[in-house]
Amino acid sequence: MRGIFRRVGMSIGSVVLISTAFTMPSGASAKTGVVVEASVIPLSGPNSFEGLNQEAGLFPAIYDINQNGGLLGKKLVWKGVDTRSDPADALPAVQQLLSTVPNLIGVTGPGTTEAPTIVPVLNSAKVTMFAVAGESSYNRNKDPYFWRLFPPDAANGVAMVLWAKERGYTKIATVFGTDSGSQGDLPGVLLGAKALHMKIVASINLTPDQSLYSADVARVKQANPQVIMTESDGPTAATFYGELKQQRGLVPLIGTEPTVNSTWISPVRGALGNSDFLKYYTGIVTAASKPSPALSQFEKDITAVQSIVPKPLSAYSTNPFARTYYDGMMIQALAIVASKSLKPSVFNKSIIAVSNPGPGKTVVYTFAQGVAALKAHKSIQYVGATGLIQFNAFHNSYGNEEAVRIPVSGPPQSLGVIAATKIQSVH
Repeated sequence: MRGIFRRVGMSIGSVVLISTAFTMPSGASAKTGVVVEASVIPLSGPNSFEGLNQEAGLFPAIYDINQNGGLLGKKLVWKGVDTRSDPADALPAVQQLLSTVPNLIGVTGPGTTEAPTIVPVLNSAKVTMFAVAGESSYNRNKDPYFWRLFPPDAANGVAMVLWAKERGYTKIATVFGTDSGSQGDLPGVLLGAKALHMKIVASINLTPDQSLYSADVARVKQANPQVIMTESDGPTAATFYGELKQQRGLVPLIGTEPTVNSTWISPVRGALGNSDFLKYYTGIVTAASKPSPALSQFEKDITAVQSIVPKPLSAYSTNPFARTYYDGMMIQALAIVASKSLKPSVFNKSIIAVSNPGPGKTVVYTFAQGVAALKAHKSIQYVGATGLIQFNAFHNSYGNEEAVRIPVSGPPQSLGVIAATKIQSVH
């Protein structure tokens, strides 16, 4: 990620951020007074925005937890594990994490690209993970230490098609990068199109970072779609859609959730011009949360951290990924307090107990509220910055999605909601 922390043990108020260069001393244990949450995510390279999304949720959560007593008297600290979006890099990095950090309480990640390689390793090591892996194979997950608060990629693809159907479109072109990270939503698009009797008139797979896409542009124009479903890296998209504009082939674009990031938005807006970008582009994202005490606390925490972190974290206060990472850390922390254990093999079993609705439960919106209720011997339901959380038997929890427009400044503007019930009826 751009601007990775390079200062070892950098202290920020009551939160310590451990840089990617820092390794816990050999033989360190929870008795050292700290426990570690690791990010297993791209922190550098073209997908470094994933790391920044994650930090914008994790750092405020860590700050809040430490401000309110830490975890069973231990200070919570962070360690970055850079996967570089490559399983070949991710595996040795995670193996080193597991062999050198015995006071590890959990992992936030892994992401889609490295999950098939890393999830079995973490699950075998009995390490709780709040993953961002979008593969549909995890829809019926059987790994007990895997938890997912994000909708699967295929569900996002279905939501894209549902939005297009409601706009009256029937002919779709799909334009997706050939890299694995860009392909995740495509199965959902194809599934949704078939279920809703919509026609795929062109299927374009873009090899990243080419200087021209003339043949692919010509295929799209010849197919005459009413709408394009898309995901690729930003520079690739900018080149392709810039050419498509020059050839007078622009039609409405519906992008996946990863396209609603500055690393995609900025180059594509630059290639199309702001007027055409606003006219043609719509992103489909996890629905924005309604105002709540949990959301207010997240906003307070990210503001507090922003004042002492030289990164644009506050710009992510409306980012659904950041809010979800925040909630995942809070759920994990409350499960630790509820179980009175720092061992994932123990507290992992309390995750549903502190998050899902249930009779007689006290609803809490912050870590401090949850700790107070648990000390009073109450059962709790954490309702987070993302709203209601309810894990199913496969450790998945996700809700509505939303269509958004991205203005030049300010947060995304909602165009409407795609209900989770509709998505699940197709998916």
